[in-house]
Amino acid sequence: MAKFEKTVQLKNVVVGGNAYQKFISIEAAGAGELKEQIQKACGIEEAGVEICAGSMASMEDIAPVLAECAALMAEKAVILNLNTCGFDFESTADDKLRTAEQCAAYVDVIGADEFAENSFLNALKEVTARTNKKLLLSHVCLEGTKSKEDIISAAKAAETKGADLVYLAYSVKDDPDVITLGYAAKEMRESDLVSIPFCVYPLGEVGLITRVLSEHCGNSFGFYKLVEPEGGMFESYDQHKRLYSIYNSYEKLQSKVQYNIDGHVMGGERFLRCMMIKQRTKDDILTAARDVARYNPEMVEWRIDYCVPMGSGAFIEKYWIETLKEIKEILPGVPVVLTFRVKKEGGCKWYPDAIRLKLTKALINTGLIAYADCEIDNSPEYIKAMQDVCKANGTKLVISQHKWTETPGNQEIIDTFKECLDKGADLPKFYLTATNYEDAVRTSEVSKQMRETFLDVPCIICAMGDTGLITRTLGGVIGADFEFIDVTGIRGGDEEDIHYVDQLKEIFGY
Repeated sequence: MAKFEKTVQLKNVVVGGNAYQKFISIEAAGAGELKEQIQKACGIEEAGVEICAGSMASMEDIAPVLAECAALMAEKAVILNLNTCGFDFESTADDKLRTAEQCAAYVDVIGADEFAENSFLNALKEVTARTNKKLLLSHVCLEGTKSKEDIISAAKAAETKGADLVYLAYSVKDDPDVITLGYAAKEMRESDLVSIPFCVYPLGEVGLITRVLSEHCGNSFGFYKLVEPEGGMFESYDQHKRLYSIYNSYEKLQSKVQYNIDGHVMGGERFLRCMMIKQRTKDDILTAARDVARYNPEMVEWRIDYCVPMGSGAFIEKYWIETLKEIKEILPGVPVVLTFRVKKEGGCKWYPDAIRLKLTKALINTGLIAYADCEIDNSPEYIKAMQDVCKANGTKLVISQHKWTETPGNQEIIDTFKECLDKGADLPKFYLTATNYEDAVRTSEVSKQMRETFLDVPCIICAMGDTGLITRTLGGVIGADFEFIDVTGIRGGDEEDIHYVDQLKEIFGY
């Protein structure tokens, strides 16, 4: 992206130029903690340090620590942010102005709340002008994400008020919020709506993907917490760095073994889209297939555990075989993944193993099934029967495991994939659930590690949950080979809707 009209020079760092700049954000409560965190932050090779004055029990403690650490910070761009939104301690305008005066000799940027009183902002602007410091105006909205137009207006307002940089952060609760922020940043940058460097940031777990890929949607800088704060608003810098090192390249990891079925290569250069059919009745299933066809799918999963009627009689077999044939007529050349999910692994309803196996085998024996899913905890006899019928029909066997409440330890993840392979999987699958940022980081790291070491066949692995979003939408980067996508316009929490996936790709350019 092009440079901003007004770039900001901070020591040896240019904000708004060709490079995206990262600032290590410090939230300390007292002088001792502040000094310790400054020492750690200055040891990190990033553009500079942001000191959040609002976290301090007394702002009077900041200047002495900065004076003591001045030599250490000599090569770092230092931002003193006086915005107290979201912090516990109260500070008056006079406290903030006094802190600005005391700290001006040691910092390069002084920041404040964009919507503070005009008298305070004018006084702060006098301080920054007199001491030759840059002005950052920020708006932290903990009440939810505003419209794209409101976000852009807030950035323009900050520029009008004399800001050299602007930081806008909004609490996000769901995927549409992430999309709104992404499009706001992208439009501001590509249409040159704001001439000063900006950052439009989501607060909260669902916004993790934006913070990791911040530079790709138009932002010129970002703040990364040295220590993960309570409440889930941000990941730590260490967690960010680990994710960034994996996902920033967008390069898919290919498997050594690849499957070419009807021209769709599994394990190759593309991270495939597997669209889902989970309707109950035949008419609804065929309607869904026609809807899916509009999106030129590369794969389709048919979840027959949702189907009614269900039973062990010959009529049921014939009924669903005919339905499969009609699905294939609607979706010619599209590989079908057949899944009769057991209830404890997330299936729609409990059925005896005998019914599951009988119908699954009958459908595979049509020769129309490319992949068939079988849970890892099925009996050895069940898995052997699935192996035999798949081998006889040229169908690839998926052996799967699901963890709906946790991300297990790395060794358990590795051992599960090896067990899938030992049990005959052509394609092992493990769905995890990320309950925090570290789960998303570990899922990403262990997946990439397996692909680069022993996992030679195509696979599917991802973390469900808000923090796991990046592992689903950019799974190819960590060695996964396809993602499950819904086309109903409703996100279920375990997979994304097709429109949302397309919007993310447009915003971040992957």
